[in-house]
Amino acid sequence: MPHDTMTAEERFQTVIALGVPDRVPVAPMIYYFAAFYAGITVYELWSDPKKYAFAIEKCFKELGPWDIYYPINPVNPAAYVFVLPMKIKYPGIDLPPDNICQVIEEAIMGREEYATLSENHIPTAFLKYLNFMLTLACRVQREPQKGLMAKLRILSQLLKQIGAWREEFADWRGRGVAIQHGLCAEAPFDTFSMSRGVIDFSYDLMEKPDELRDAAMILSDGYVRVCDYFTQRTGVRRALVFCHRTSNDFMSPKHFKDYALPPLKRIVVGLLSRGITPLLHCDGDWGKNIEYLHELPRAKVVLQFDGRTDMVRAKEIIGGHCCIFGDVPASMLAFGGKEEVSEYCEKLIRVVGKDGGFILAAGCEIPPNARPENVKAMIEAVTRFGYYS
Repeated sequence: MPHDTMTAEERFQTVIALGVPDRVPVAPMIYYFAAFYAGITVYELWSDPKKYAFAIEKCFKELGPWDIYYPINPVNPAAYVFVLPMKIKYPGIDLPPDNICQVIEEAIMGREEYATLSENHIPTAFLKYLNFMLTLACRVQREPQKGLMAKLRILSQLLKQIGAWREEFADWRGRGVAIQHGLCAEAPFDTFSMSRGVIDFSYDLMEKPDELRDAAMILSDGYVRVCDYFTQRTGVRRALVFCHRTSNDFMSPKHFKDYALPPLKRIVVGLLSRGITPLLHCDGDWGKNIEYLHELPRAKVVLQFDGRTDMVRAKEIIGGHCCIFGDVPASMLAFGGKEEVSEYCEKLIRVVGKDGGFILAAGCEIPPNARPENVKAMIEAVTRFGYYS
């Protein structure tokens, strides 16, 4: 932008450290929306890397530019298990080609497997975590092969993501855009909620909470080591930690503090010890959990909130401790007007962005049915209202 005095990467690093940049950075999470905007099917978006690149490029040129690229497109559907460890129906395969993916809330993991994690003899935390996730991948990907050969085949597919992302990241850096993360994966505690199904998991949390927490702690060490391996090779030492099921929509503040927070804290501290910046993707209403996040190291962590968390209250409670990211609601982007979006963004910038430590974004993902003029209004808001004097 004409009045910028920092690069996008400098701006990103400044707000992570709770500093005041030249202006507020903007980082839209665009995936399904790109297909509808570019006139391709969702099946083409996830199955054809060239068409995905075309669709994102069209959004960037016509609705952007933005500061931070949010990589989310998998080279192979097997990679989805690290983000959504559930059975998935895919457009063009199980669904019409213009549908978005649908997840099935069904148990793919037994309760006895919590104990198995501590009892098995897999020698390293890295292999223990990888073996567990590949086991889930075999169950959800309808893998025709069995056992070790199936896991190796899926692993070989996952490793292709490294080369694909390195090329993609180099292209975006060439445009002056920062890359948000070099790996994204579900936190182990949340993985259990998804792979057990919300009803069975809720019983587990009431009846065997210590066993559940301890199993998540075991996987957390391997989670950190896998993040270390992938972010070294993708060249971006930031990791997106998905926390889809630890909001107050799914559990009480006490359950969060006693059982979900310890493994999450272990992940954050472990990542930071290896020079990796954690970004916590906090879906749902985190209003009663925010105060506990003061246990995380200060000026080192990004908290991505969606439209269900009160951003002004989050700023008051945690704004001097963690960088805040968000939170234009999906409903506003889909059904509001561009002036409404602009006014909302201005409020976020003036209040939540005061004194730095803030990234403007949608509340989670830009919805597939967002109005293009609303997306553009959100992105333009950082140049209209976001410069610090």
